[in-house]
Amino acid sequence: MLFIQITKQIPLFAILMLCISSCTRVDTNPQPIFNQVQGDIIKLTGQNVYWDSSMEDMIAPISVEKLLQEELTEDFVIQIALLNNQNLQAVYESLGIAKAQLAQAGLLKNPIFSFAYRFSTSSTITDLIDIGLFQNFLEMLLIPLKKKMACAELAATKAMVITQVLDVIADTKIAFYTLKAAKQTWDIKKQILLATELSYEAAQKLCEVGNIRDLDVSLKQSLYEQAKLEVASWEIATLEAREKLNILMGLWGRQIDWEVSSTLPTIPVKEEDFEDIENVAIANSIDLKIAYKDLLATAARFGIDTTKLVFPQIDIGVSSERDDSVWFVGPALSLAIPLFDFGQANSAKARAKIMQQWNAYTALAIDIRSEARSSRFFLINAFRQSQYLEKVIVPLAEQITHSTLLQHNAMQLGIFELLLAKQSELERKIQHIHMQQDYWVSKVRLQTLLHGHVLGSQPFKTFLRKHYE
Repeated sequence: MLFIQITKQIPLFAILMLCISSCTRVDTNPQPIFNQVQGDIIKLTGQNVYWDSSMEDMIAPISVEKLLQEELTEDFVIQIALLNNQNLQAVYESLGIAKAQLAQAGLLKNPIFSFAYRFSTSSTITDLIDIGLFQNFLEMLLIPLKKKMACAELAATKAMVITQVLDVIADTKIAFYTLKAAKQTWDIKKQILLATELSYEAAQKLCEVGNIRDLDVSLKQSLYEQAKLEVASWEIATLEAREKLNILMGLWGRQIDWEVSSTLPTIPVKEEDFEDIENVAIANSIDLKIAYKDLLATAARFGIDTTKLVFPQIDIGVSSERDDSVWFVGPALSLAIPLFDFGQANSAKARAKIMQQWNAYTALAIDIRSEARSSRFFLINAFRQSQYLEKVIVPLAEQITHSTLLQHNAMQLGIFELLLAKQSELERKIQHIHMQQDYWVSKVRLQTLLHGHVLGSQPFKTFLRKHYE
């Protein structure tokens, strides 16, 4: 604590403090950091992000309304989500918090001004006036460590914001594919319902003339009633998928009356092999960068804590005292003596915490490698199965239906066999739809991983700490 006693030239002191205050400029604007995030996202995904930091900024509502007028495509839903997702807007505020704490880390605490006036009990002795200005000198020594920790936290926060944006983009794509698959499946289930209804009605008519038993009619009715339940279930699944997409796009009220087609994108003829995916995933991993920056922040934080524990106070400066109208002036020093606590326990805690985070960092790298291998396997497997269903299974089912129809027209097979063949064909098409959905979901997860993030994971969520006070 720097201790200065001033008895004269108070106006000059006030002017000096005013000049110091006016010369102090604190940069708390997070926009440059967000611009870096924006550039990184464009480089990774080709998408742009917007931070609606002003309540008067109407760019998002206007742009969203314009996009909703068209039939929604994959690109449109992502744009709307990046414009309108309020959770994402809340995440961006973390940049403001981290930038403000970085600015705070470089500031000294405000000095403490003291004033004392003591009356004399004797008229022959002059009254005493003491004026002091106190400043903790230790704070000046800790500023480099504080700034190092704050810089690490800001870097981790920036990386974490990027991962949150990648999550929103990936989740929106997956929700979009899920909605399309659910809607397409629902349409086919309604065709199956129609087939079972026709089968049931035919069974009733044949039973009336005595050609089939009541048991056969009951079996057809059972299939018909089950088809009704499946249609209802897929209607609910379609509504749930639609609401999931509404949440991600931040839509409500009249905005939810948008249209989307029920056809999934065509799977490419050839898929990349991704042979070196493990090394690429590790090299690009933003999650590992977050973990490393968090490790640096922890090390800096414990350095600050240990210093404050061993030397909680260092007072240096000038002390003056007036005795019998005579001033005594000289240097002064005051500090805590570490007789009982040398910070051993805190140092041990710091070492354990750092080793804990280092082991978690290593484990995360192993998890990322495993996720890379699994994502590659799921994608290639979904691609191959989808191709097999499209080129072999579905055409074969269509051929069987066509042959059954010809046999039915030749009066060699009945209506039940024809309807059963058609129902089997539709079930194979539903299987193909689900495999297409698995392919696109697997591709989104793999692309997100190659962009540097394991989808949905936040193993090292950085907490903005209060170590600048």
